[in-house]
Amino acid sequence: MADELIQKLKQLIEEDLQTAPAAASIEQLVEHLQQDKRFGQVIQNNSGDAVGFQALVEDGGVANMGIHLHGLDEEKLTKALQLFLKSLQPKEIPNNVPRSGVAKFIGREPELERLHTQLQQGNLVSISAVEGMGGVGKTELAIQYTQRYADVYTGGIAWLFAREFNLGTQVVGFAQSQLNLKIPEGLELPDQVAFCWRNWREGEVLLVLDDVVNYSRDVEPYLPPPASNRFKVVMTTRLTFGPPIQSLSLDVLSPEQSLELLTVLVGEARVQPELEIAQSLCAWLEHLPLGIELVGRYLLKRTDLSLATLLFRLQEKAKQRKAIKHDALQRDEATATSTARQGAEAAFELSWEELDEPSQHLGKLLSLFAPAPIPWYLAESVEKKYCENSEGSKEFDVEGFEKARTKLLDFHLLQLSQQQAQIYRLHSLIREFFRSKLEDETDVAAGD
Repeated sequence: MADELIQKLKQLIEEDLQTAPAAASIEQLVEHLQQDKRFGQVIQNNSGDAVGFQALVEDGGVANMGIHLHGLDEEKLTKALQLFLKSLQPKEIPNNVPRSGVAKFIGREPELERLHTQLQQGNLVSISAVEGMGGVGKTELAIQYTQRYADVYTGGIAWLFAREFNLGTQVVGFAQSQLNLKIPEGLELPDQVAFCWRNWREGEVLLVLDDVVNYSRDVEPYLPPPASNRFKVVMTTRLTFGPPIQSLSLDVLSPEQSLELLTVLVGEARVQPELEIAQSLCAWLEHLPLGIELVGRYLLKRTDLSLATLLFRLQEKAKQRKAIKHDALQRDEATATSTARQGAEAAFELSWEELDEPSQHLGKLLSLFAPAPIPWYLAESVEKKYCENSEGSKEFDVEGFEKARTKLLDFHLLQLSQQQAQIYRLHSLIREFFRSKLEDETDVAAGD
């Protein structure tokens, strides 16, 4: 605030401060001022660049701006007023949201609106799960949502890493660092978290739980009370949830969107001369945002490399079951600025590690099929032959085989194309990942 305004406020509130103890702390003086209801009639809380000040004057009255100070500590008074004025300004919303790493956020407008609608429904804690395969853009969608609707969540936006760290510890840490909440000593972690929910800052609150891998173990014990409907929860996950959790499933980009993303990354000047090749490259990557971003950033560094040459090299590597390991699909740790924290292979590896052995076996078996929709009866036929030819001629377990399929579906590693005909498909990069797992394997018959 300008010095002139401070001087005017000094004169206006001199009577209030005369009633406060001379030895009062600055914080006590501020509290005294905040309790004076007359300031609601005197002070106009401006925003932006506005610096105007309004004083209400009774009809026929005169605003006395010339009251003299009587023995008050001028320096303390000035500091108290500065703190007081600062307390009247709109406060920044507490948040720890990571920065977006995308050059341009493309598409997903309907998904953002749908997510917001889901979160604002109901009288209980709203929980929405942004689901999808690794690399489809779940984390980036959540970041974009926090930016677009930040003003709604005046109680704060807490970003919690569900895979890497304990959620309860992170909730307590956010409350202490962002909300200045003092946690009583001697409480166990669940009680500390419960204390945080009870004493959280006023207003709607958004909790983003990034990369949930086990809901019942990692999330449920630390959720706000169900009746606390001002808390909204967004989970990003590779899992598939059902009611009461609301789901928002993310698919790959459209061909037009993936081409736009590639163009944003490498530039119009490189894409236009090889437009058809660029479209083919996006199609080979099957329009997965992570794949487009990794390849685009790789091309950005390799200014001497044509799009046609890169596409050819990826296709040749695919014949050797090594396409997923190509440098173009790896994350450059030294210069990486994207939201994605892994390359394509590392991103899929996180899902692979959650699979049991029968599900891993099925993934490798399905990767042997041509890159086209796979009728389930053909997969069963191949598995039966494998069982017959295996050592000891083990019996084909149809229920176990279907259970493995369900596991792949749950982690978005397999997609159902036609439910009635039971036809499934693998994303091209998932297929390449599974094929890479066959390199030193002998548990699935070789061949394409």
